Amino acid sequence: MNPLSWHALVSPITLLAALAPAGQALAPAPSFQAAALAILPLALGSAVSPLVLVAQILTVTRSGSGLRAGWWFGLGSALVVALWIGLALVVGHALPQPAPGPDPESACLRLVLALVLLGLGLKLLGAVPAPIQANAELESPAQEGFAPGRQDGQTMRRHPLRRAFGLGLVSMASNLTSLVLVFPAVHDLGRDRLPGPQEALLVGLIALFALLPSLAPPLLLLVSGAAGQRQLERLNGWTQAHQRPISGGLCLGFGLLLALSGLSSL
Repeated sequence: MNPLSWHALVSPITLLAALAPAGQALAPAPSFQAAALAILPLALGSAVSPLVLVAQILTVTRSGSGLRAGWWFGLGSALVVALWIGLALVVGHALPQPAPGPDPESACLRLVLALVLLGLGLKLLGAVPAPIQANAELESPAQEGFAPGRQDGQTMRRHPLRRAFGLGLVSMASNLTSLVLVFPAVHDLGRDRLPGPQEALLVGLIALFALLPSLAPPLLLLVSGAAGQRQLERLNGWTQAHQRPISGGLCLGFGLLLALSGLSSL
């Protein structure tokens, strides 16, 4: 037998084609531009997080090690985002590459997450606003869940960087709006089987958008100084006054987007 013919028989592409179900072609990986356009709406939505933004603004405008504490807050948020993205990539790579036609795996994931966002949005928009005590609650370690006792509260006051890191962890972990949008975007990238550098670039872009509420305040303070602090304080007041409408509207809007994209994949 000709050696070239033998190589063709044992080549991976030939074996995969033989194992594929009859009549079903292997789906080519989407282009980089198509994958980027597909994840862009979800990435942009993950960047809008009033909860994380308010917590970070209060961290960097607090007297003392405000800017240093802001970077530690960002580090805590980044740890949560990295773990969440890692989980989404593992799940995406474990699932088969989507074939031409209906994609029930992606449809089910998006519909379930859409229900989560729609329920959360209705709850936020329908809830009665609580008395304005956000500043006092966020500035008090005993109210943040880090210091159940007086001694622990004194410890956290002596360690503002540790306190900021923990606040970044908790605020991002409870930021369901962003996390619910990040997961399907990264999950779809994992299933698309893009080349490694292209996948890493798009995953990094998603992470950057998700971390924008944590990174923007310390960057603005670093560049603008006292003027930046005044802008952050004004933004903080406006964001706290409209936190529920912003979060609720975001959840409803992107919940509908996920629902429509899930239904279109069936």
